[in-house]
Amino acid sequence: MTLDITKHKNILLKILKDVFTDHAIGPVLGFKGGTAAYLFYNLKRFSSDLDFDLLDTEKQDFVFEGIKRILEEYGSLKESAKKRNRLFFTLSYDEKEPGGQNVKVEINLVNFGSMYDVKSYLGISMKVMVREDMAAHKMVALYERESQTNRDIFDVWFFLKNDWPVNEGIIVRRTGMSFSDFLQKSIVLIEGVNNKNILAGMGEILDEKQKAWVRKHLKEDILFLLNLKLENVE
Repeated sequence: MTLDITKHKNILLKILKDVFTDHAIGPVLGFKGGTAAYLFYNLKRFSSDLDFDLLDTEKQDFVFEGIKRILEEYGSLKESAKKRNRLFFTLSYDEKEPGGQNVKVEINLVNFGSMYDVKSYLGISMKVMVREDMAAHKMVALYERESQTNRDIFDVWFFLKNDWPVNEGIIVRRTGMSFSDFLQKSIVLIEGVNNKNILAGMGEILDEKQKAWVRKHLKEDILFLLNLKLENVE
């Protein structure tokens, strides 16, 4: 089933509105990840999921039940679970269509010391992770995932291409490596990516022009940018 981007975006925005206009849930969540970068920082790809940080761990159970209640207004929950260090939900909507469509919602429970700015989208105020912290977490996600996602590669390329600052401290705390060692190992990791599969997982979130560019240039361009970043490390 082809993703209807307009409909999917509308679902995401309705959920965000419900979350951040809830006076008990909204203040204890920080919005982050691909959709936050797409909505607030001009990320050049569509993002289909919602990611948050829980800012008050004592509210874990309350937030879990509140998010579950909000999501159930838009379809059926295929999954709602308290996992290690995160709350995770999979919402299925458009169930009358073959296969339906899913929205994944993930809430991180670990405090990494990230910072957030209050921003507004369509009149809804929310705490959004600052660019330097978002870039750092995405770079760590790219490095740490058991199977690297091409969306992470694209996002890190976008952040570095646009000279986003990177909070090196977050990377050091999360990985236990110096920033230069982290960059060197990230370069080795990207060098091992099979370029033939570079579009896997991104077929529905890029247009045809973007797909053509990714096939030809994404791997070599992100390697250049990572090496450039490494060259500038003090």
